[in-house]
Amino acid sequence: MPSLRVIEPGLFTTVQDLGRTGHSAIGVPPSGAFDALSLIAGNRLLNNPDHAAALECTLLGPTVTLDRDAWVCLTGAPCPNARIAASDFGRPLPWCEPTRIHAGELMRFGGLSDGARSYLCVSGGLDVPLVLNSRSTLATAGFGGHHGRPLRKDDTIPLTTADHRPRSPSNNLHNFLRSQLGRRTLRIVPSLHAERFPADALDRLTSAEFSVGDQSNRVGLRLNGPAIPPPDLAGSFDSEPTVTGGVQIPGDGQPIILGVDRPTTGGYPLLACVIRADLPATAMLRPRGRVRFEPVTLEEARRLSTDQRRTLDTLLAPCDDGADA
Repeated sequence: MPSLRVIEPGLFTTVQDLGRTGHSAIGVPPSGAFDALSLIAGNRLLNNPDHAAALECTLLGPTVTLDRDAWVCLTGAPCPNARIAASDFGRPLPWCEPTRIHAGELMRFGGLSDGARSYLCVSGGLDVPLVLNSRSTLATAGFGGHHGRPLRKDDTIPLTTADHRPRSPSNNLHNFLRSQLGRRTLRIVPSLHAERFPADALDRLTSAEFSVGDQSNRVGLRLNGPAIPPPDLAGSFDSEPTVTGGVQIPGDGQPIILGVDRPTTGGYPLLACVIRADLPATAMLRPRGRVRFEPVTLEEARRLSTDQRRTLDTLLAPCDDGADA
């Protein structure tokens, strides 16, 4: 079976697809690509199904090689120093453009710029086992992906045998993705416990600027900034279901944006929720980067999500192949 071999693993590189749904009742979060928009775009450019598994790279990308010729596509945060080479020198690995890789060539990613996460899609997808109907890694629980963990040096990841003819990207697609990933003001709607907070809590959240904490990860992004007053009875909240993008306010008043590997229940009160259309931008937030919040109505949130998917579908229609990948 053809495979991808890891020469250097990067900082935190995992196998992800569009995640697993319907398992929150047994404590399993959705996982999957934090930036699903970029994963879908990369897969569609390669004529893969949207859910085909790929590598998610965090801040510092890996060095990998394939043992067969294949098309690849790099999406998400740009990797300005990404190179393809049989030795120390070579040609650039472009952003959001299908590229032919020959067996034995090295793909070196280096550091990411203008975002925290990149995606390497390969024609046909990565062929790791399904766990609860997904190939996504949940590293906090040790299952899914490749042995339930981030990649290590000398790991070998099976590939499918498919090698579809890719599509050509357009400037409109590039501009659309940049506009969606480059937002540093996240739009939010009031959440489950908003009415139990002090009357000015939401105004404080949306009028302040926050920095992303160094301990942020796929479980949650910890923010630093002006303290948001929690509800008077914050300590008495029962654990309740959580949601990706939920903005929790713990006792110290420093917000936490819940990620795709979040706990499925939590006791911290939820003041707001990042809208679905801005989750890709949330995934791009780097440690020590700056972020603000902007309130929108629930109707606006739904429209923005619908508009985002319709625009992607117009620029890059889904692949007709419904086969498992």
